Amino acid sequence: MTAEEFKDALETLNATPAAIAKLLGVDIRTVRRWSTGAKAIPDTAAVQLGAILQSGWLPAKSAAEMAAIRLKEEAERPTSRFVWVQRRESDPHWTVAEHDLVSDVFYLPGRIERFVADELVIGSPVAAPE
Repeated sequence: MTAEEFKDALETLNATPAAIAKLLGVDIRTVRRWSTGAKAIPDTAAVQLGAILQSGWLPAKSAAEMAAIRLKEEAERPTSRFVWVQRRESDPHWTVAEHDLVSDVFYLPGRIERFVADELVIGSPVAAPE
């Protein structure tokens, strides 16, 4: 599946990248990378989307989740924010992490793994410069 075919599938399903990310159980940034062509779409994701498109329907729960996500996005809710964090067990220093509000995980600079709130001491949000 190409990035263009992926975008067409999103449009046909009337789904946002956030909704598809939730439906497929992947991170929203991964879906965005698929739609721009920055990352190849795995065969498993392409098969799942193809099956949904071919059947012409979504499970009711998924459709409701997509509608809820779309309403949130229409209200211009952010999908991420930056906050001060400190790793609970191993690091006495504070750093700024990206908090993915869709999947509720934290990304620390220079790290590949994701962290959940229980692993961190969460500080105040970092305001964007105006």
